[in-house]
Amino acid sequence: MTRPGTRRAVGLIVTLALGLAIGLPTDSGAGSRTEARAAQNAATALVLQVAPTAPVGAEIPVTVAGAADGATVQLVAIGSLGQLVLTAVSVDDTAEFRLPVALTRSAGSVTLVASSGGTVVRGATELTPGAAVGPIQAVVGARSIVADAADMSMVVTIPVDAWGNSIAEGSPVLVSRENPVGVRSSSGAVVSHLLAFQELVSGTLAGRGQVWVASGPVTGPSVSLDEVAGPPLPFSLEPVEPVLAANAGADGQTLVPIRTSVLRDRFGNVEPDGTQVTVEWTGPEGAGRTTAATISGVAQLSLQAPGTPGAFQITGFCRGVHAASALTLPFAATVGTVDLSARLVDAGVFVSIGPVNRFGGTFVPDGTTARVSVADAIGEAGSASAGLVNGVLDILVATRPLVSPVTVTVSVLGAEDVETLR
Repeated sequence: MTRPGTRRAVGLIVTLALGLAIGLPTDSGAGSRTEARAAQNAATALVLQVAPTAPVGAEIPVTVAGAADGATVQLVAIGSLGQLVLTAVSVDDTAEFRLPVALTRSAGSVTLVASSGGTVVRGATELTPGAAVGPIQAVVGARSIVADAADMSMVVTIPVDAWGNSIAEGSPVLVSRENPVGVRSSSGAVVSHLLAFQELVSGTLAGRGQVWVASGPVTGPSVSLDEVAGPPLPFSLEPVEPVLAANAGADGQTLVPIRTSVLRDRFGNVEPDGTQVTVEWTGPEGAGRTTAATISGVAQLSLQAPGTPGAFQITGFCRGVHAASALTLPFAATVGTVDLSARLVDAGVFVSIGPVNRFGGTFVPDGTTARVSVADAIGEAGSASAGLVNGVLDILVATRPLVSPVTVTVSVLGAEDVETLR
């Protein structure tokens, strides 16, 4: 005998078995989810194919696979030169594209975005620069350095390919140099952050050298690099004409030329032409200063004789270096005595001077200044000066009303004469 509970369990099992056998749906929601997953898997089948790297300036093929036959595929390419949108129709589940040179001539990354039927897939390619093309220009600065084995300049270059892109990072660059006496040397550099550079340390020989760069077989023009003398060693000052300097008189007109020794630095290099030398002196008429420029390492200038006897103490300096010692130039008196005659007139004192002769009997040069001063019992009353002609001069010194005694003093080139009027 079968129990009632047992009959109900058997009946349920039979019913489920029949349902499975005749394909009755047991859960309609589960079926919908399965179909959605299948559609999603089909949508993600879009595949973008492009070379990971490519040379600049070439058409680059791009393939987008997985789109349905006849479907429109859009490709967006974003690079250094901007954005480009291309479209193609899928044939045999594949759309073919070619990136044009207009987009690929600039090195760098190109981002690719392909889409079809609402599905999007991404990719990228890196455009690598080509080999360097010439000429490769070297930029040198500073263009002039001191030849002391310590000063330095620098050469910088940006080698570019046929499209103007800097060549690849790490590319070797050869820096060549010729020193002022023609000795050549080379050293290596590499491109980093678009450029290559090399420090150029000075030698100890002054002159003009050359610098140029090369990348592989491609080279460029040379650029000059001047190496100049450093500060000079202490130098000397001397008269150009020793006899003239020894016999120069204090006539206020004679020019005595002096010069420096050849100015050289500690390596023996001659100072470049145009190097400024400052000359200073003290003399019977005060202090003075002037400058001169070197030619072949020597600076020369002329000093005018004073109008008063005495000696010049002359020194100089160049680029912070002083002359080793001072040069002394004596200027002797050129006039022994001055003859004069004076008389009182309504307007003051009329003075006749001369003839004034130099030692040896000749007249002092025309234009030599004679200075006249008048004093009386009260004090200074007036003065005047003018140039002698043929050694003589007549001059009126205007004064206030004079109080006797009146003293007239005449000075010519340091020589004086005095006459008293009562």
